[in-house]
Amino acid sequence: MTDAPLPYAAYVFDLDGTLIDSAPGIHAAVVAMCAELDLPAPDLKTMTGFIGNGVPTLIARVLAWAEADPDRHPDALAAFTRAYEADPAGGTTILPGVPETLRALAARGARIGLCTNKPAAPARAILDLLALGPFHAVAGGDTLTVHKPDPAPLLHVIAALGATPDTTLYIGDSAVDWTTADAASVDYAHLHGGYQNGRIPAHGPVQWIDTLPDLLP
Repeated sequence: MTDAPLPYAAYVFDLDGTLIDSAPGIHAAVVAMCAELDLPAPDLKTMTGFIGNGVPTLIARVLAWAEADPDRHPDALAAFTRAYEADPAGGTTILPGVPETLRALAARGARIGLCTNKPAAPARAILDLLALGPFHAVAGGDTLTVHKPDPAPLLHVIAALGATPDTTLYIGDSAVDWTTADAASVDYAHLHGGYQNGRIPAHGPVQWIDTLPDLLP
């Protein structure tokens, strides 16, 4: 890490698979939900493939996998929410270099934001419980009436940071994140090894990184 000038005024991050490995905690809540509804539960690897498009879509994918009646979605969503909000950081670990990178960016004057499809309340709880930050603006999957890959949540965070799309870098780990950034005309950095759920065009990201400190010039 050096003190070279930062290329962007604002850095906005995805959460799951980018800053944290939350799949085990999400899986625990899915298992609890399935037990309450007397459904089979997917294993961790299968369920991880369902992450990325928000909790309602995650639940719909679990129900489809379990060959359950889709009309049970409201009950399933409520059961999952109860289980997850009771212990949002359970089973969750911080990915390598994340706290140091966030602190380094903030210390050098960058505005830091979060744009995730996780509901805002558990997202903020995780940031607090894991002491991640500082974050100057946060948007969850329920902050607006739309969520990623719609560009509106990302643009909402950028505006709250007092930045503009052309002075912002969005960092994520999935095709959903890349599509969001592309739709918002925001430069995108892709983290290898996260919850990838689709192809990323080789020409798309301005940077491919293995760990978060790779962002620092």
